[in-house]
Amino acid sequence: MTQSDTTYTDKPHSDDRAASDGTPLDAVVFAELMQSFAPFEAKPYLAVAVSGGADSMVLALLAHGWASARGGKVIAMTVDHGLRDDSAAEAHWVGQQLQNHGIAHIVSRWIGPKPKGAMQEKARIARYRLLDQACEDHGVFHLLVAHHHNDQSETIAMRQSRGSRPMGRAGMSARRFLTSTRLLRPLLSVDKADLIATLKERGQEWVEDPSNQNPKFERVRIRQTDELLGDTACGIVGEVEKTQSDAIETRHEIEAQLARLLAQSVTILPVGVAVVDSETILSCSDADVACYALGHVIRTIGGMVYMPPFDALSSLLTSLKMHAKPRISLGGCIVHQKAGRLYIYREVGRMDQTPQVVDANLVRSGGRVIWDHRFEWTVSAATIAPETVLYIGPLMLCDVFHTKAFRAALGQFFAFIAELPRAALASMPALYDKEGLLSVGGLEVSKLSDVLSASGCAEPQGRGEYGMDGRWRFAPRIPLWESGFKSLPNPVCLLA
Repeated sequence: MTQSDTTYTDKPHSDDRAASDGTPLDAVVFAELMQSFAPFEAKPYLAVAVSGGADSMVLALLAHGWASARGGKVIAMTVDHGLRDDSAAEAHWVGQQLQNHGIAHIVSRWIGPKPKGAMQEKARIARYRLLDQACEDHGVFHLLVAHHHNDQSETIAMRQSRGSRPMGRAGMSARRFLTSTRLLRPLLSVDKADLIATLKERGQEWVEDPSNQNPKFERVRIRQTDELLGDTACGIVGEVEKTQSDAIETRHEIEAQLARLLAQSVTILPVGVAVVDSETILSCSDADVACYALGHVIRTIGGMVYMPPFDALSSLLTSLKMHAKPRISLGGCIVHQKAGRLYIYREVGRMDQTPQVVDANLVRSGGRVIWDHRFEWTVSAATIAPETVLYIGPLMLCDVFHTKAFRAALGQFFAFIAELPRAALASMPALYDKEGLLSVGGLEVSKLSDVLSASGCAEPQGRGEYGMDGRWRFAPRIPLWESGFKSLPNPVCLLA
């Protein structure tokens, strides 16, 4: 692939501008890096996110060798964002290259209208969603991505420039969890030059994304500034590395306390509502830990990728301690103090209340619908009339929700519902058609039938325990707890 100031073509090539003094990684070094993520299955099955760039191409080759040596296999996954004219051809080229090494390859496409702003961030969110879904579809639990040492330093530099707190200054974790898989970054301690050297040694080409040279992106500006500074002023990256070690130690300490606090005080109900013991979380001796705990819960319940700003969480904690307001809105959620508990639930006013039409073909063939970035409705193949239209929306859109008899019966047949605020019920996901309510996320349809019967409403039609042979799952984009920060061995020691 060549790149000029104004054009970009789809012919791949290796980049002669890359540093030539790197040390190639071998199987022994990569095995040491992978050992940090053990245990694996007896025959490991790995997915590798491959864009075609140098970083992801070398990761695919190294992971393939590692898995094959253990009787396992690798499947490479490429996301075609559809943001460039040549993206489909590029994805095809990636597949051809990997086929030469005996690596299976699939492509997931980002379908639908593209956002006009914050393109890189929204594309990243879509990419991880598609990769996570592909891993679930193929029965893979380990997703490897190719972030490396230089990426880590740039990330920390960006966070420091924004005044990030110690948790952020530790950088990316080598391991985190998505909805259905765990994401692993085995190259996080390896320098970019070593990755380039590895590809050159193997004679493998790669592609260059022109956005990696576009100064309108913050990461590119930091990289270019660091290259200009070079050894003269140690560079931005070099200065960052001096402080990262202390930040990692601090983050480990905070997360150990945070894990205990979340385990002691938080329950997530299947309807997507968090019940938090007020006394435990508000009496935490470390206010920062309490703020982070509230932020994790709000992010999960709201289906968000990031927590609210720390200053907003600190203000929330102060208000809760003073009992200033019984209900506080933050991060797309309501934090509701009631009878010694905090009920944290989705704020209806912040939701898209336009009913989501369920594709009838998806129902007939069996498929999955994601609603509000928080719930999945998976349906087995079902026979429905061609004219039938199904919708998903907040429960408050259904007429039955507004009857006292229905809400009272909900509390009677689902004991945990009786204590929830009415507004929490309003935001629960509902599947319905023109005849009425069919199912509610987190509630068994067999019991829902009793609720509707007791309140004098029409009963839902469907087979088995769940309406339309479907199953609801509360599946936020980020789980409540990702089991802590993880760093990797010093690459200098491994490559010595």
